[in-house]
Amino acid sequence: MNYAILRTKKLKSFGAAARSARHTFREQPTPNANPAESGRNRTDGAIGAVRLLEALRGRLPDKRRSNAVLCIEYLVTASPEVFKRHGGRLDDLGNGYFRDALAWLKKRHGADNVLSATVHLDESTPHLVAYAVPRTEDGRLSCRDFLGGPAKMRAMQDSFHTACGLERGLERGVMGSKAKHEAVSAFYSTMTFAGEAPALKPRDYAAAAVGVKTETWLKAEEVAKANAIWAARGPRTRKASRSQVKAIKNQTKTLEQKAQSLSQKEIQLRFDQDDCERRSRRLAAREKEVSTAEHKVMLLEAERDALERRFEILERRSRAENEAPVRGRKYDIEQTLG
Repeated sequence: MNYAILRTKKLKSFGAAARSARHTFREQPTPNANPAESGRNRTDGAIGAVRLLEALRGRLPDKRRSNAVLCIEYLVTASPEVFKRHGGRLDDLGNGYFRDALAWLKKRHGADNVLSATVHLDESTPHLVAYAVPRTEDGRLSCRDFLGGPAKMRAMQDSFHTACGLERGLERGVMGSKAKHEAVSAFYSTMTFAGEAPALKPRDYAAAAVGVKTETWLKAEEVAKANAIWAARGPRTRKASRSQVKAIKNQTKTLEQKAQSLSQKEIQLRFDQDDCERRSRRLAAREKEVSTAEHKVMLLEAERDALERRFEILERRSRAENEAPVRGRKYDIEQTLG
């Protein structure tokens, strides 16, 4: 059966989004991709992990739960045999399959919330990886509204199949299936020994008993030695892998904590900026009040100066009036010698 395939992954931190983006944009070694074909990959929207994170921060609301899903990673593909490279009838772009899938995602989330979508043509089976912010029409950040519960997941698969898979003859996935997909890293870490151990015959054993090693015996010894080396190497490899995984987990935890701390600092910075703006507005209003009061004081001082000058004029006039009769009386009563 040829199936239309849609999978989702919840990204709850900027660190998780960055790790996914570095793989998507080939910013880290990708064992299952052909570097010579990576130039054929196509991206719509943000290109690169840094720009994706910038776009993500730009779409997230200021207030959100600490454990909220920040982004949903979508993987869209189909059964390998659907594509021409595996003998199918659809070209690498699925004859518009991925175009319709992107249009379906933009309708589902809103075009502004689909940050980036990349079609990978450098792997065995073409597929599309897209990043969407689970923001609702009323501005809430809610993954539950999109992936919450079996009913919503079934409805999503039905909608995707109707919009993208049905017209291309693709089947919907088995409803309620518990099948799990083999991890890519596990697949590429599987190693096989080239060639088979030769079958030893009685004459080979007889020759070995008298100290003569046949060519077949020598080859069997080489295979046995290689197997022994591989068996001894296995535990060391597993131990080293566990140590690396532990170190990576610790680094990831540290980075996520730093990212969370940075996010909190950004929130605090916005609060501080808002507080500074409020204080600036209050200060401007206060300066305006002070300026108005200073103007009133200047007017009062001008009135006071005018009154003082008027008072001085009145005083001089009063003194002049009082002094004139006194001088007249003085001459009238003055006695002479005659």
